[in-house]
Amino acid sequence: MKKFFLFKRKDVDVSSVEASDNGEGLDLFAVSADLLAFMTASLGRVNIVFNDATLYEENNLLDGESFKKTSVSVACEAGGEADLIESIMNFVSSDLVKTRVMRFDAVTGKTNVKEANIQSFNDVVSEVKTLPVRRTTKEISSKTFIGGTAGTAFGTGNVIGDIDFGEGNKPEIDFTESNITSSGGNVTGWTNGGSLGSAYDISTIVGTIPLQTGGSKDSGGLATNCAELDSGDALTLDAQYIRSGEFTLFAVVGKTPAEIEENPKFGFMFQGSSLVAGNQGLTLGYSDPYKTDAYYFKFASEEGEFVKATTIFPIIDSTSQTAYKKTAYVFLLRRDQYNNLFIYDNEQVVATVDAKVSGNSARTDGNLVIKHLGNGAGEKFVGNIGRFGVIPRDIGASAAKQLVTDLSNKYTPLR
Repeated sequence: MKKFFLFKRKDVDVSSVEASDNGEGLDLFAVSADLLAFMTASLGRVNIVFNDATLYEENNLLDGESFKKTSVSVACEAGGEADLIESIMNFVSSDLVKTRVMRFDAVTGKTNVKEANIQSFNDVVSEVKTLPVRRTTKEISSKTFIGGTAGTAFGTGNVIGDIDFGEGNKPEIDFTESNITSSGGNVTGWTNGGSLGSAYDISTIVGTIPLQTGGSKDSGGLATNCAELDSGDALTLDAQYIRSGEFTLFAVVGKTPAEIEENPKFGFMFQGSSLVAGNQGLTLGYSDPYKTDAYYFKFASEEGEFVKATTIFPIIDSTSQTAYKKTAYVFLLRRDQYNNLFIYDNEQVVATVDAKVSGNSARTDGNLVIKHLGNGAGEKFVGNIGRFGVIPRDIGASAAKQLVTDLSNKYTPLR
């Protein structure tokens, strides 16, 4: 009889996916033991690699690219890596084992392999690749001949402000720190680097908004320039951005340690006008100005209660010592084709909201309407904005985690 491995990272829900380049969303994975290729180890982890366990049977790769084999990383006690590998080898090779399924369950913490140490979901990470890597750098490659011409062999590309969004994921709105204009140390405008271009530039500034240029924890909280907004300030788009259906919204906000100690909150970062034909409510998001335990959203035409997404982590790090405080915050909001919401922080999903498309309160299916960054619609926001953008599709769990990781790497200050 055949033997199998069963890897469970989380309970399956609406965010679960069939493949992931980094493990995000791949919550349940089963594979035949016959496909085991090899195993390697690092301190406290064993990496189990499988042959012929990918989604695609054929590939069209560029020179220097390869698809990495499907793999699962499992935690063990430091120093016990060889014992875990040997136990797996005995399971695969022996005809005398009582069970035909070797189980690693991070939800219950149970496993029938005593050498494994499964206590949290990060102790079981399955990766079924959807994108190739460049063999020289080991980085994910999203290059493609699709859309290429004699002058652009790999198409026009989707790199904006040092971030590669990948094929088909170019933002319509993308305000990067390099496109902020200023005079006398204050912000005077912000050019849209997304595909919709200058029609959605920011030309109207409400209040006096300093341009922070220090690039440190104590100067804006980010590694780059940023716009420092107080509770009465706003950056107003030249045209109101309206998006129905699925989308991916991302934002980079900084707070210095001193600002966190004084006011450990952000408030509603993006705000939309109620003056949209057919809509009576406002679009508001990210968090209630007076709370840090949940994300709050309200989409256009909504007049009832806010959509509330309780987070597994406090939104702002207010408890760490000053020298270790997190000052760069990368948020990402996905709405899928079914109107489910997924909120990312700390490079993982930290909150979800199941779709609600009926009734007159806390609905998730209204238009995303953005006219202001900051306090343009009368709701308070306090923070230092380094980047903001919207992609007109749900880019999926794996790409979302990669985007949050890339943004974190760029905007987190080293000092």
